[in-house]
Amino acid sequence: MKIFGHRLWRSTLMPCAYGILTGVLCGVFLTLFLICSKVVAHFAFSLYEERNGALAVVCIITLVLLCCLLTAVIQTLCPSAKGSGVPLAEGNARGILRVKWLSTAAALIAGSLLAFASGMPLGSEGPSVGAGGLIGDGAARAMKQTDERRRCMITGGASAGLAVAFNAPLTGICFALEETHKRFSPLIFASAVSAVVAAVITSQLAFWGFGQIPYLDALGVGANLCVLSFLKPTAYKSVTAALAACGTAALCGICCAVIGIAFNRLIKLLSRLFGKIKSATLRLLPPFLTAAVCGLSLYTLAGGGEASLAELNVDTAAWLLFAMLAARFVSTALASGASATGGLFLPMITIGGLLGTLMAKMFSAWGVNDAYFANTVILCVCAYFAASVRAPITAVALSVELTGSFVNLLPCVIAVAVATVISDATKTEPLYERMLDDMKISATPINAKYRTARGTVTAKSSVAHRKISNVLWPYNSLVVGLERDGVEIVPDGETELLQGDRLTVRAEKVNPDAFISELSDLISIEQ
Repeated sequence: MKIFGHRLWRSTLMPCAYGILTGVLCGVFLTLFLICSKVVAHFAFSLYEERNGALAVVCIITLVLLCCLLTAVIQTLCPSAKGSGVPLAEGNARGILRVKWLSTAAALIAGSLLAFASGMPLGSEGPSVGAGGLIGDGAARAMKQTDERRRCMITGGASAGLAVAFNAPLTGICFALEETHKRFSPLIFASAVSAVVAAVITSQLAFWGFGQIPYLDALGVGANLCVLSFLKPTAYKSVTAALAACGTAALCGICCAVIGIAFNRLIKLLSRLFGKIKSATLRLLPPFLTAAVCGLSLYTLAGGGEASLAELNVDTAAWLLFAMLAARFVSTALASGASATGGLFLPMITIGGLLGTLMAKMFSAWGVNDAYFANTVILCVCAYFAASVRAPITAVALSVELTGSFVNLLPCVIAVAVATVISDATKTEPLYERMLDDMKISATPINAKYRTARGTVTAKSSVAHRKISNVLWPYNSLVVGLERDGVEIVPDGETELLQGDRLTVRAEKVNPDAFISELSDLISIEQ
């Protein structure tokens, strides 16, 4: 009974306890960040909306250039704060990257606020994920936790960041399993669930409190907010309508896959081109100026896309939708390719929404009832996200939580499946995986040769009585040998480790010192 209680505490209760702590911290700090983001974004949007005369244009361009210069300074001082915070959180959680959590979090938040102030087509959810992971990292370091537990707290913080940004707890949990680690583990699941629940409860209380302030209430700050709450899917009134919806979902998946693949490949091309520019200021200048031109041409193009989404309807002129889609597509790709600080979740949702509106207009011309307009938009939002990020379960969960409805669930699953299959068949790199690969190149130098270490599972080892697949081993490492009671055993993911087991662990292309240090937290290393 004592052993069972110890295993329960170590495998479930302890990760949940640290996850709750991480979630509360993320809930407090990320709520403040999101409110600041909303205030700054509203300020920038108002500048573009109320512009009149040459003087206003000059002032806006001056502000944009100043933001560009300050962002360049921040990224020069802290290169880890470039781009979306999602690859940073993923790399940190997998043990690939090691950064100074406090300075990186401050740089990430400051850089994203500067991007919002200039009207860049970027969102706050990416920096929320990155900052959440860094908060978990900082909390773990302050409490001097093991590397495995630190990575769990980073995972919980990153999941909490996404959940708080969208008020979408299920999406945050799916993100931890499907995108951050790309596998299921009870340890990862417990860390993510506890952090997300604690963060969402904390943030909702904080949002409710700040929502009592008239100014913030007018900006939409409050509890239970959904990004796409204005898109209410219509229930299908007959079997024929439901079957037709499945067909349109497949068509939406095909179209979104084509655009999503083009989006990823354009960002990859631009990243290579901008990567040749040594000056951070010159690298960031094109996306900042493009954002200014787009905002001055049509003020609804300023910012992450909330204004564009809110005005979507089937009566909008097709040429205007095409123009908005092209502008969003190019400006967002430029911003990402140049590594401007800011998230891509909301911009991708906006691009998917614009594409969905065009598809809805086409279906309307074919005789489809306009009452299903919102359904089509939602299909394209989740399909486009799945095609670009290659995270189908997260995409389905996101579509449900952003609309607060299960009406469109089956068509969404079909659209996401079609988009994912096509994107995978064309061997298009998932968006965040490619970004993480770019970050690994500039990370700490690694040893190109493999490194092997041997050790023993002791009574104090955290891996005792756990399956190999449920352990967060050091990055790029593999258990290649296991000796138990003098007998060699071929290890696999389902092998349960017992006290006295002698393990041989091999890692390739890693920092040798970091590998040994992290492994010694798990087993007793033989000198």
